[in-house]
Amino acid sequence: MKNILLLIYMQNGFTKCQKINDLVKKTKDMLSLNLFDEIVATQFINYDNSVYEKLMNWSSLKSNDEIAIRSELQPYATEVIPKSIYTCVSSNFIQRLCQLNDGKHPEKLFIAGVDTDTCVLKTATDLFELNIRPIVLTEYCYSNGGEESHKAGILCMKRLIGSKQLSDVTLTAVSDISSL
Repeated sequence: MKNILLLIYMQNGFTKCQKINDLVKKTKDMLSLNLFDEIVATQFINYDNSVYEKLMNWSSLKSNDEIAIRSELQPYATEVIPKSIYTCVSSNFIQRLCQLNDGKHPEKLFIAGVDTDTCVLKTATDLFELNIRPIVLTEYCYSNGGEESHKAGILCMKRLIGSKQLSDVTLTAVSDISSL
């Protein structure tokens, strides 16, 4: 089985606060260790008249600059999956994961990124419900809502997917992910 990392929302428009800029640097350092066989980045695009505009009056993440994956992380992404909702999990996504995993249904998927309390939470839960073990690398996640939102996301994931699917290890070697 390949080690596949799902990198959620590491886009210019989601990474404006200092804490998330620090997370981007930490994530780049981790990616430079070449611990993963595949790195799939999600790219949120907020279309005109989206549910986010209609119900939340939120119209960010539309310009090319905002939706771009952070330039320092782009070279590591083996694939970019565009999406317009909280999760990227769909039948097409699962098929693509199987292709990336040498034709085999993945048993687990590592997750890092933004926002812990929304997109990371929703994606991890969707994978869990499809019998793919989501391993959320909490040291490589944060929320634009701040520390309280980040911690709330972790708390909810403990209940939804179980605490054994959350890892607070700072990765330094392949053996770190092999043990998860």
